[in-house]
Amino acid sequence: MLISGINSCTSCILHNPEKIIEIFINIEKKSYFSELIEQNKLDNKTRLLKKSDFSKLGIKNDRFFNDIVIRREKYKPFNLEDILKNNEKSLIVVADQTTDQNNLGNIIRTALLIGADGLLLSEHSSADINDVTSLTSSGAVEVLKYHVSKNINRSIEFLKKSGYWTYSLDMSGQEINKDFKFDNKSVIIVGSEGKGIRKNILNKSDFKISIPQVNVDGIDSYNAANSLAIAAYHFKISTF
Repeated sequence: MLISGINSCTSCILHNPEKIIEIFINIEKKSYFSELIEQNKLDNKTRLLKKSDFSKLGIKNDRFFNDIVIRREKYKPFNLEDILKNNEKSLIVVADQTTDQNNLGNIIRTALLIGADGLLLSEHSSADINDVTSLTSSGAVEVLKYHVSKNINRSIEFLKKSGYWTYSLDMSGQEINKDFKFDNKSVIIVGSEGKGIRKNILNKSDFKISIPQVNVDGIDSYNAANSLAIAAYHFKISTF
């Protein structure tokens, strides 16, 4: 797998250097990356290329940036048990049917920066974790643990039995306000941009919550990542 972009590649070098097979650097930008490469002892895996030679690497991603490219092992999901925390406070995010890579990348970045312990994705109705995810998440996919579930409902039930309470973001749900309190161990579920959360998942949630918003003609709601950010911030401050 080839990933590109300064943020994505820097994150890979810092967090998963053992996953790196080769690093390709634009010879004109050598000085920019030399200290990072040296500090992480990756000199022997690094090749300098002319800018025109990057096109020969066979990169299919049309969002490709040609100052640095890394050939790394494919991303691998974690077991659900590896994401669970025995701590008193824990947040896990579930993205139900997130098929758009921009949305997925933004959800991953938001979940990581808000302090979530992991992300659950559905196996058959989610975008793949790949080179595009690396770019759209600005490298956050290198850090956040994720699990691909064959049955999201079953996985959520497992989380509930492990002490988590589930909160589904839905426009018909209870509005979050300054007095709203999340449980110390919470699962926040976000749906796809068009369809939202599937009914069978929504109906089994402990709580349905919504984000306050001004009604504007033609714009019905926040996007998934923004909704998650607002809800996760409330989790953070209400369980401080």
